[in-house]
Parts: sequence; structure tokens; C-alpha cells
Amino acid sequence: MPQTSLTAWLSKPAGLQLSVPRQRPLHHNEVDESQSGDSTAPASVNNVPPAVLDPQENAISHIAPRPSKGRPQMPPNVELRACTKEDIPHLKRLNSLLLPIPYQEKFYRETIEDPLTNSITLVAVWHDDPARSGIDKGRLVGAIRCRILAHPLCNEVVPSNPLPTRPKRSGPMLYLSTVVLLSPYRSHGIATGMLEILTRRAVQDYGVEIVGAHVWEANAVGLEWYRKRGFQDVGLEHNYYRRLNPKNAVVMQRDIGVMDLVV
Repeated sequence: MPQTSLTAWLSKPAGLQLSVPRQRPLHHNEVDESQSGDSTAPASVNNVPPAVLDPQENAISHIAPRPSKGRPQMPPNVELRACTKEDIPHLKRLNSLLLPIPYQEKFYRETIEDPLTNSITLVAVWHDDPARSGIDKGRLVGAIRCRILAHPLCNEVVPSNPLPTRPKRSGPMLYLSTVVLLSPYRSHGIATGMLEILTRRAVQDYGVEIVGAHVWEANAVGLEWYRKRGFQDVGLEHNYYRRLNPKNAVVMQRDIGVMDLVV
């Protein structure tokens, strides 16, 4: 990003109105809880082959992996791109393997039909031969699907930390609806890479000030993943996961910083 853009962001008055998203952000109480899922839920999928994709779709909205701050450089086998209609059956299968809550058809339909939602959704495709990524079939091994909320989640829950340690911004939020990655492909920086790209895009296109997610309180792996990436536990939402036991969700949030804008 040009230095002038960084300077402008740093000097932005606290009360300045951010750019308006192309679509009205959702308020937290408008979120369909039947679409809610566990972020980065641990699962054993070593015996299940990843979904196979149509190689012709690999060139769509391709985002080349790049080294970034604080994470391993993604191997050249990884392709990050927009989600397409052809990906949906494989994304459904991935979510059913890794997440403890089923998602309605509306969730997947919105992912590809709503321009805003599609712009803040990424899939990760693994190619055995990186040189033939536009020719050979790839495996859909991960995805992050987001929404834009009008306000931070911490405004809606009882705080679990003293106020001074909680995220201080109050503008639009990039809400991580689902974060999934097959276990054999973890520790390559893939999920972190997707998160960085989507965060930067949401700041530039929709003026978000905060990134956040609900995480099942029993999901120790997921909670630790978020904490390592600067997220704070800002509260507990009771009975969020009605089909799980325990039913509560930890609200994880972090403020957008200057480094989120650096490529």
C-alpha cells in the first residue's frame, strides 16, 4: 500500500465516518443463528480424501500466496481464490467434516450470489504440481467465509475482561463466519494467509475497524489459534450453540492495526 494511504489511515480522527460498504452491514442481532458455526473446530480427517475441483476454475480471482509477517511462507502448491458455484459441494463437505453445526442452503447460496459476501470469502486449493495449477485438478483444503457487521460483537455481550484491555474501536466488523482447514494442510500458514488477505480487503473496501468471531468455548484449539493472532476474549455469549454441549460461545475480537494494511 502506498505510504500516503498508511499516513492517512494513521491520522484518521477517531470519530470520522468510514467508507460505506456496498451493502448495508448486518447488526449482530440480525445474524441467523442457524448459520452460526464453530471457527477452526478441531477434527480428525486424515482418512478422508479432500474434495477434487474442476481445474478450469483455478484461474478465477487467483491470489498468489506471499510471505507475510509472523507466519510461514505458504508453499507454491497453495492457491487462494474466490469461491465459485462449482466449489459449493466441496465446501459443504469440508464444513460437514470440520464443523459441529450444519449450515443451511441460504448460507451457501449467499456465499456465491451476494457480491459483498463473495468478496470476503476465500477458498484454499492445493495442487500436487504447482507448475500445472491451471491445468490439473486441485483439492479444496480450506476456506474462510466472512460477513460485515455494523458493530463489534463486544457491544452485545457481558465483558469478560476489564474495559481498558478490550478492543477500543466501534466501527464495522469483519465477522469470521467459518474458518476451516483440513488437518494435513495446517502449519503452512494457509489459514493465516487467508485471514490477512480478507482483513486487508475488508479494511480497504468496507472500512472495517475490527475483526471478530464466535468460538465454541470447548474448542481449545480454535481459541488458541485466535489468541496467537492477536485476538482477545471480550465476552461470553450464552446458549449461542443450541445443539452443542456446552452451548456457550467465546467472543474473540481484535482491532485493525497498521500492519493489517501492509502487503
